[in-house]
Amino acid sequence: MRDSSLFTQQATVSEPGSGKVVVLAPHMDDETLGCGGTIARHVRAGAQVTVVFLTDGRYGASYAGMPETERDLRQREIMALRKTEAQCAGKILGVQSLLFLDAEDLHLRRDRRVPGLLRAILQQERPQCVYLPSFLEQHRDHRAANGVLLAAVTGTELQFECRGYEIWTPLIPNCVVKIDTTVELKKRALACYQSQLAETDYVHAALGLNAHRSLALGGNAGEFAEAFQAFPLPEYMRLYRALPPLMLS
Repeated sequence: MRDSSLFTQQATVSEPGSGKVVVLAPHMDDETLGCGGTIARHVRAGAQVTVVFLTDGRYGASYAGMPETERDLRQREIMALRKTEAQCAGKILGVQSLLFLDAEDLHLRRDRRVPGLLRAILQQERPQCVYLPSFLEQHRDHRAANGVLLAAVTGTELQFECRGYEIWTPLIPNCVVKIDTTVELKKRALACYQSQLAETDYVHAALGLNAHRSLALGGNAGEFAEAFQAFPLPEYMRLYRALPPLMLS
């Protein structure tokens, strides 16, 4: 790693390495939006990457005005479609393993099964690094992913670096990864998520943020970067627990 020299910004430029990496994604597409370029760089460095999707993504479409039976059928179709899209994106990024824990979309915080399922995965994988949405994210499931991780590791001897990524809520990063060499893979992976792109141009938004994050690389060192809050697990969890109760809901 090296320090960014841009103005007074204190961010570390990280080179993704090998080893075992776990990525927590509340919904199918969060992993690509938040750290798709970094995932691809880890894979190129020889890492074993596992992506764990926490919810079933059932509310990734509008059901306004549909009768109940038709809505239930459409939800099942959307859940299946989003898993297919995730498999498409994972293949492009080079992800070796995709796991689906199927908590109800928008209600991750209430699911009591998921922390235990995640604990078993983490104890089996023993990752060096875990990526998850930043605890400052405004989406309820994105924030809840942090609570799930906290519950999963409590009482264990697991130790790894946590890297909080940004999706809907820009963060103040202390770590950035240059993704110029993998940004085209990120674009292609995002294009797999047609069910989500139908209503919102996430590609434009994500790459715009990645272009802005390149400022942290300094000078003309790169055009695209992904940004993270990177801390050892105990420090990351301490910061999460320090949030006001409203932020934890």
